[in-house]
Amino acid sequence: MFNKLNSKSTSLDLPNGKKTIILIRRSKKSRRLKIRMLPGIGQVELVLPDYIQLKDGLLFLKQKICWISKQLETHPDPIPFCDGSIIRLFDQPLQIYHVTETGSDVWCEGQKLMVAAPKKELSRAISDWYKREAGCTLKTIVDEKTALLGLGYSRLTIRDTKSRWGSCSGSGHLSFSWRIIMAPRFVSDYIVSHEVAHLKEMNHSETFWNIVRSLSNNVDEGRSWLRLNGYRLHSYGVELPELEFCASK
Repeated sequence: MFNKLNSKSTSLDLPNGKKTIILIRRSKKSRRLKIRMLPGIGQVELVLPDYIQLKDGLLFLKQKICWISKQLETHPDPIPFCDGSIIRLFDQPLQIYHVTETGSDVWCEGQKLMVAAPKKELSRAISDWYKREAGCTLKTIVDEKTALLGLGYSRLTIRDTKSRWGSCSGSGHLSFSWRIIMAPRFVSDYIVSHEVAHLKEMNHSETFWNIVRSLSNNVDEGRSWLRLNGYRLHSYGVELPELEFCASK
């Protein structure tokens, strides 16, 4: 049932015939065994308190195999940034082509994303490309929306956040996840409008939502898309553990 990969992961045979990778993490703070789904990426993590042996953790996994299988059915398969993978830019497909091991460049040719970088740097090169694209695109939208309100902002940051798509601090610092440019353009328009509105109203009152709607015609459509599809954006660029050896137990 278990195939050992390394000390930090194992693969588990599921009832449907598929395999899934289980990440294993020791925790000094945890007081009990935990199995949790990592947000958006379709991976399972086993949290082991220091006082519990690995063999007991694996037994716990075996007991919960039906629950794990059911949870995985609702999560998208991880899509690593590697040669041949299909990724998205404004909801349009791009296929990754790793053209050479030398250089450090990423560019689009139609529906192809060409990457010149060492293989071990491929995933980071693509992530960095997304961040640059997001920075340019979102800054343009931010500048347009803030101009409509006659407001300024202190700083714009592009990150890879797990729990929110954007934020606005009291000091006027705007921050966005680069992943939102994988979604349709109306999604970025809504998210930026939402955060820019916080420059004027740091709450979610009726006044706030009126400001958001004055900045964007895509509020309902954007919120609906994120509710139904937002979790899928976190499935891209997931780096899976490499198989070191396989020994069935």
